[in-house]
Amino acid sequence: MHDFFIVNYVDWSFTGYHDYLCGSKSYNGHQGTDFVLRNFSQMDSGVFVFAAEDGIVTYTIDTLFDRNKTAVSGGLGNYICIKHDNLFYTYYGHLKKCSVLVNVGDSVHAGDTLAMVGSSGYSSDPHLHFEVWYDSLYNWDPFSGTCGNPQTLWIDALPYHADFGIIDHDCNNSIPTLDTLKERLPSQKIYSYPADTVINFWMQGYGVLANDISAVNWIAPDGDIYYTYDYAHTVDWWYYYFWSYIPLNAFTQTGIWKIQYLVNDEVKIEDSVEVVSHPSDIGSIDQYYFITNPGNGDILLHWNIPLTKSSPVFWYDLFGRLLYSDTIEASSTEYLISGNWKPQSIYFIIIGNNKPFTCIMP
Repeated sequence: MHDFFIVNYVDWSFTGYHDYLCGSKSYNGHQGTDFVLRNFSQMDSGVFVFAAEDGIVTYTIDTLFDRNKTAVSGGLGNYICIKHDNLFYTYYGHLKKCSVLVNVGDSVHAGDTLAMVGSSGYSSDPHLHFEVWYDSLYNWDPFSGTCGNPQTLWIDALPYHADFGIIDHDCNNSIPTLDTLKERLPSQKIYSYPADTVINFWMQGYGVLANDISAVNWIAPDGDIYYTYDYAHTVDWWYYYFWSYIPLNAFTQTGIWKIQYLVNDEVKIEDSVEVVSHPSDIGSIDQYYFITNPGNGDILLHWNIPLTKSSPVFWYDLFGRLLYSDTIEASSTEYLISGNWKPQSIYFIIIGNNKPFTCIMP
């Protein structure tokens, strides 16, 4: 429950699915136990797989692609099979490509290093699929419980976890996908527009159940809730991601933003980021802007003091969405913005890091 997480056990149901303790930690037809890593970054660091018992290696394959993020096909992918003296066979699946350290016919002892965890074959995340068979005929669950076997095969069975927990969480400056989240996005805690246009919060957890409601509150520096995103889960998830993001623009409040992740209105994570003042390209200038409409919907900007440096100009709508940006050359005292593509409305214009001023498009 720190470096790896048991997500799926053997399915004991013939009609739906349930694990050896009658819980939902399995899926239809699953024949093994899945030990899942936190992310692909952890996989890349090298996580070893060890033999569960003494035996003879009967099969190996480790030439297959090992970074699958969507389970499509391929079975166990790269895997090792070991035959034991008591007619049991153990299988170690979804291994990392070119990581297998044993050969067919090798004798191994319990605890010997076999290979590394990967995501080959029918796999969506880096994990070890551990499967047990008796006499190569009967699939066997090594755990014991109410809905499973009366006795365990483990010397010291790992405890069963059915509660809620957090695996990881952080913030970054891009809108994520599952692919990027599984790689473990770089952390970012300080943001500044226009270098950053998005603040994203993501979390990774386990044990959220059907009908549970996940929510993210974005609390602005002035203490008001700026935005809330929520979602009602439709199934039990024992390994899942959840994320929410807000746009960052020239009107975003500077200061410390607080972020809360809640499940059923109970705060599970509290995080924070800082939005700093937008960088200055021209320094503070004391001048007035004049706006004229030369026709055809164009806007001509005039100001009194020539710019000492080139400066960005930004045009926003009422919702804070950036519609147009450009660079004004140094020494300029006017700038033309074509308005043919703008409907009648109120807009905001910013030159450099100066305060925005209002423009009404007739």
